[in-house]
Amino acid sequence: MSKKQKLLESVQKNLAKGQTKKAIKDLEKIVKSEPGDFRNRQKLADLYVRCKMPSEAYGEYSTVAEYYAENGFNLKAIAVLKQMQKIDPSQKDTYLQLAVLNEKQGLVGNAIAEYEALVDKYEEEGDSTESLKVLEKMKEIDPENIGVQIRVAQALMRNGLEEKGLEAFREVAGGLEKRGDFARLRRIYEMFIASFPEETS
Repeated sequence: MSKKQKLLESVQKNLAKGQTKKAIKDLEKIVKSEPGDFRNRQKLADLYVRCKMPSEAYGEYSTVAEYYAENGFNLKAIAVLKQMQKIDPSQKDTYLQLAVLNEKQGLVGNAIAEYEALVDKYEEEGDSTESLKVLEKMKEIDPENIGVQIRVAQALMRNGLEEKGLEAFREVAGGLEKRGDFARLRRIYEMFIASFPEETS
C-alpha cells in the first residue's frame, strides 16, 4: 500500500471517529506531496469549513476554483466559488468570476444575479464608476431587461453623463411604448421628469 493510500485510509478512519482535525492533518500531507490533487484539496477545504477555519478553506477553494475554471470545468468552478462566497461575501472578485462563468455556461439569469450583487457592493462603497461598468456589462448580456436599462440610465446620470443618461431613458421609454407597457412607461416618464426637468419645461 502506498503512503498516499495509507493516509487516505487514515482520513476515513479519523472521520468515522469524528476526529476531523486529525483527518485534516492527513489530507494536508497528501496535498503537500501532491499539489495537483485537486479532489483532495477540495475535500481538505470542506473539512476546514467544518472545523471553522475559514481563511484556510478559502485559500484551498480558491486554488481549486482556479484550476477548474482554467481547464473548462465551469460548473465545478461555479460550485466551488459559491462556497467561497459563503465564507467571505465581501470579496467582489468572486462575484465577477461567478458572473463570467455563468455567462459562459449560458446561464444568463444567474450571471445577472451575480452582477447585480456586485453592483450593490460597489454602490455600498460609493464607487459609481465601477458600478456603471458592471451595469453596462449586464445590459450587454441581457439587452431586453428593462430594469437593467433603467439602472444604467440612473448610473450614467450619477456619473455626470447627462446626455448619455437622457439617451438611455429615451431608449427605455421607446421600448416600453413598443410593448404597450403604458403603466411602466408612466413610471419611467415620472422618473425622467425628476431627472431632467429642463427637458419637460
